[in-house]
Amino acid sequence: MNPKVKHILNCAMSILKESGDQGLSMRKVAEAAGIRLSNVQYYFKTKELLLAALLEGFLLEYAASMQTLTLPDHCTAQKKLSHLMLHILSDIEKSDCAVVFKEIWAIAERNNAVKIAVDEYYERFHAMLYEELKNIAAEGCKKSTLNNAVAILLPFIEGYCITSSHLKVSAKKLSEQLALVLHKLLY
Repeated sequence: MNPKVKHILNCAMSILKESGDQGLSMRKVAEAAGIRLSNVQYYFKTKELLLAALLEGFLLEYAASMQTLTLPDHCTAQKKLSHLMLHILSDIEKSDCAVVFKEIWAIAERNNAVKIAVDEYYERFHAMLYEELKNIAAEGCKKSTLNNAVAILLPFIEGYCITSSHLKVSAKKLSEQLALVLHKLLY
């Protein structure tokens, strides 16, 4: 990624975290980045395109995190599921996804370009989760069963993103419970 684009996105992310959608403007991003507004607009013609790039960056970070995941071959499917869930939940706890996604979801409700970016994000996130579960599931597990498992897991992950700081259960314990549910479904 172009260093200037990365700098602009980092500045935009900081503003979004601090001030939310209402506080994010192309002008404020330019000021925070120490460049002229026309330079920001050269890379991102609109605020919506900037937000879409932020969302894309989140997905790329998450995809990179998923690629570092290695599930041990010698353990049971339920342990693999627990390991996968712990990886996902721990990653959420380390990130600022709660703040960022609340803003992006709100914007998507009133902005079609951002809604399209969010929809694309969820399609790709679904595909990533599907592939991970397919690698763990029983041989011959139906595609519809895998899709149902992802349909349960994805909204849980998004809800956890928002509520994790308020829950009184550890990510490890929660990952074990999720593994039980998923194992029942996939086996």
